[in-house]
Amino acid sequence: MSHCTKFEFSYVNEEAIAKAFGKMGLRPTTGLVSVFSSDFSKKVLSKIGYMGNQQFRAIYSQTAGGFSLFVCQIEEGSYKLLIERETISAGDEAVMTDLALRFQKAYISVAIDETIKRIGASGVPARVNEALQGFEIEFGPHYEYSIHVTFSGDEITEEVHGVKGDICTKLTEELEALLSSPAAELVTEWKPAYTVVHEEQTLQILSANF
Repeated sequence: MSHCTKFEFSYVNEEAIAKAFGKMGLRPTTGLVSVFSSDFSKKVLSKIGYMGNQQFRAIYSQTAGGFSLFVCQIEEGSYKLLIERETISAGDEAVMTDLALRFQKAYISVAIDETIKRIGASGVPARVNEALQGFEIEFGPHYEYSIHVTFSGDEITEEVHGVKGDICTKLTEELEALLSSPAAELVTEWKPAYTVVHEEQTLQILSANF
C-alpha cells in the first residue's frame, strides 16, 4: 500500500447528487424548499403565504413509499441530505436511516465511476467490486492495482494498493474532490511504496495522463 487517507464525507457536487438520485431509480427536481418550525406553520400558515424559517435551493425526489429526499444547498459547494414523510408511522425512522445510507452509497459510487472513467481514458483497464460498506477499484493489465474506498458514518477511508510512487495521490484526486469539502482535513498515512520510483509501464502511462 502506498497511502491511506481518511477524511470527513460531504455532499459537494450538484451533478453528482443528481446522478445519485438516478442510481436509486429516482428522477430529481430542483427548486426552493422551506423549513418550518412546526406542523402548524407548515400545514396551516403556509396556506396563507408563510414561507417558513429558512429557504434552501434543493435537489429532491420522492420514493414509491412516500419518503421525500431533499439535498439542500447550505452554502456554495455544501449540501445536506434531509428525509421526511408527510405522515409518520411506526418503523419510518429505520426506513429513513436506510434511505440515507443508500443515498450516500449511491453518491460515493458516482465518484467511483468518475475515477474509473479517468483511469480508463488512459487506456488502462479498470473495474469495480462493490461491498456492503464500500467499493474496490481494480486496474491494470491483470487488475493488479487497487483503490479501496470504505465509509462509516461521515468518515471516508481510501487505500491505494500495489502502486509505487507519487502517482497514487493523483489516482484519488477525483474521489477527494467529490467526497469532501475544500476545507476538510485529509489525514494521510504514507507508506514506503510512495517514495519508490514507479517503473511499471502501466504506472508510467497513468502518470503521463493524470
